[in-house]
Amino acid sequence: MMYDYLVIGAGLFGSIFAYEANKLGKSVLVIEKRNHIGGNCYTEEYEDYHIHTYGPHIFHTSQKYIWDYINQFTEFNNYSHRIKSNYQGKIYSMPINLMTLHQVWPEIITPEDAKKKIETEIIPC
Repeated sequence: MMYDYLVIGAGLFGSIFAYEANKLGKSVLVIEKRNHIGGNCYTEEYEDYHIHTYGPHIFHTSQKYIWDYINQFTEFNNYSHRIKSNYQGKIYSMPINLMTLHQVWPEIITPEDAKKKIETEIIPC
């Protein structure tokens, strides 16, 4: 049989490409070495638990049309990724953002304050 497209890998890109091409009437052959689709965004069910086999997978976007599109394939929980770092007994927000800079230097309130402070901290090479 002849195919319009050959897709190697059924990860996120390969799976979505094959799905969209098929919707347009194209024939697609997907070759995947694993016994599941989704690439590293794979979850095994164990009793009442979901185990992220290859590590955690988090999807986020600020684009509503992308969020609406991807929600046709799965359900998302209301997870918010918040990272904190403990340095010398103090907890800091990560990744470094305006709040982190304010925690280190309380006089920093605005992005302009942060820019000025960072410029004074740069060590020339």
